[in-house]
Amino acid sequence: MLAIYVPFRLFRPLKATHTVEAPKGAVSNRSIINDWEVSVYNSLLAAGIYGLTVYSSFMTWLPVYLVLHFEGLRDISGAHEARLPFLIASFIPVGIAAKSFLFTPATGAKRDLGDIRQLAFNPETASLMETVEFNLWGYSKRTRVMITRTATLAALTFLNTWYQVALTVEGAESVGAAGWAGVWATAAVFTGTAFWWVGHVDGVSN
Repeated sequence: MLAIYVPFRLFRPLKATHTVEAPKGAVSNRSIINDWEVSVYNSLLAAGIYGLTVYSSFMTWLPVYLVLHFEGLRDISGAHEARLPFLIASFIPVGIAAKSFLFTPATGAKRDLGDIRQLAFNPETASLMETVEFNLWGYSKRTRVMITRTATLAALTFLNTWYQVALTVEGAESVGAAGWAGVWATAAVFTGTAFWWVGHVDGVSN
């Protein structure tokens, strides 16, 4: 997660959703995305999701999976000794990065031409392709941003983790690296889903 967030943060200019100096009207829900309490709670939410995902994997299928697909792995006691509160605390930086990468851009997204087309969509007069497009991608701008960024985060997390483990960890099988990478990609999907739900509470404009 941090390996994806840091390059974006350092080498790309900040979008309007990430700066309080943005012109008025350039960002939707400015009071929400710039509220420090909301930022703290959402960062903790993401940290909790990552921590719970890793913890539940450690407590169920992951130790046996690692033993089967990582040659020479003899000691997995660390997985069984993991404590959820400490895991969540260790994921706070990841939670902050996830909040900035997922929640802030989606919540600050303003309506676009796609939203106007959705409001004007008439199933009685629409063509087949227009109907298919509406059913597959007929979401609000906020939802589309959240889906796109969550998919990007999950895919890049999976590929980066798989590459790093499969090619650098001695004894790691490709399928073993894929299982370990899947834990982090799954956590990213859960986090994006949770942020989507948070962004649809009363008081948040579309």
